[in-house]
Amino acid sequence: MKDQLAQVEKRLQALVEIPLSRLVGGKISPATIANQLATGMTEGLSWDADGRAYAPDEYAITLHPTDVQALIQQVPDLSTDFSRALLEVAQASGYSMASQPHVTLAADPTLNRWEVRVVAWHSGSHLEFTKAGEASSVPSGGLPEGAYLILHGRRHFALDRPLINVGRRLDNQLILDDPRVSRTHAQLRAREGRFVVFDLGSTGGTLVNGHKVHQHILQPGDVITIAGVSMVYGEDPGGPPDSTPAYTPPFPPRPAGDQMTGTWNDDDLTET
Repeated sequence: MKDQLAQVEKRLQALVEIPLSRLVGGKISPATIANQLATGMTEGLSWDADGRAYAPDEYAITLHPTDVQALIQQVPDLSTDFSRALLEVAQASGYSMASQPHVTLAADPTLNRWEVRVVAWHSGSHLEFTKAGEASSVPSGGLPEGAYLILHGRRHFALDRPLINVGRRLDNQLILDDPRVSRTHAQLRAREGRFVVFDLGSTGGTLVNGHKVHQHILQPGDVITIAGVSMVYGEDPGGPPDSTPAYTPPFPPRPAGDQMTGTWNDDDLTET
């Protein structure tokens, strides 16, 4: 495994040095990012029944907010560059991926300057992509009908769009005003008729039914816990229950461009 990690890290470092070389005066080490990405890729490998290795296709790179701001300003296309690098290295290493890799950059003020933390996970089961002719276990369709969250048992939040960002930052759709919540903490993403919750490398983590998760396909009744906030996921054709008022953000939402930090997304993760 160490030899495998070293080979993947060497390939990644050669590729990430190219975009990072455009970061003037930066102290973010390509070797550090390559090591973190390589570790996430190799430790996240899974295998199908035929022995084919699948690398994670979701990566969250978390840094100090100042470093995020510098990267966004000086290397705005870094997410695409890293996505291509990950795909190229996976193919060169003999790994498959369920889909084009997504790279999300998130800010966390609890990290030190130039400190990097990477979390990698699979967007879905590789069995859905490898068993040709078999029906996928995920139903077809777009948004689940009448999906919602109940926050603290008191307010409801309708899940009426394919992407919901959750965190302390004021351009999230669901703003949680708690210092234990990361600025961009988690995402809820509609995938083929179901919502999937993703932890974006947060400091405190995301729990579903008491268990820490990187990703989880939600079922009605699941309880998502972020810091001290509990949210019950539900689905009802009639929408959220009338007994609870609608969620309103604790602060007036700000447009995405009005932030000290930001998140990179590719075409499948459009920031709204």
